[in-house]
Amino acid sequence: MTSLLLLAVLFGSVILIVLMIYLGDRVKRLEIMSFHDSSEPVEVDKPKNDNGFFGLSGKKLWDAMSGTVPEGIEEADVVALKRVFEVVLKNHIETLFKLGKRDATRGNNPETPNNPLEISTLRHSIASWIPAQHVSTIYKAGYESVNADEISINRLRSNLDDAADTLFSRTSLTIKQPFSERLFATAAPLPGVGSLIELDEDALDSDDSENPSELSG
Repeated sequence: MTSLLLLAVLFGSVILIVLMIYLGDRVKRLEIMSFHDSSEPVEVDKPKNDNGFFGLSGKKLWDAMSGTVPEGIEEADVVALKRVFEVVLKNHIETLFKLGKRDATRGNNPETPNNPLEISTLRHSIASWIPAQHVSTIYKAGYESVNADEISINRLRSNLDDAADTLFSRTSLTIKQPFSERLFATAAPLPGVGSLIELDEDALDSDDSENPSELSG
């Protein structure tokens, strides 16, 4: 009797093991079938390149801001970005001037700055482009300001302001303060020839007044 009972338990155990193996294999097959069914490519919307200007940069950004609105963008949206672009344009002009001044201070030969030029704002970094002739004018104003005399400084100030006025006018923006007032504020112009003569004469007059005994002697 005991042998029959043990045999029944053993037989039941074997059946249970076989059943578990079968069910495990069945589950694996179902998982594989489910994976294949769901492996078809699904289109996911990728975030657009948002640089604060609807993905526009370089010359396309300049064209949009100067009146040529690209397809897919509303003119009202471009107008709304003018104030942000004003910051970019202002930084671009100042950067070009400072690049020229830096190269001259280091004794480097004048170079042609990159155009577009990478300009950083509080939230974004943007490739900014302006017409090449203005790039050259602004850079040279900074470069030549380092060793310029008083007469040359006045010419460079005028060149800088003319270029900036043109750029702001093309993009329907208004300059609140002439760039020359800021960028040339720390410039120390070398005295011209006439100024050197006047300085020498003033120095002589000062020496004469301080040492009258030497003159009388």
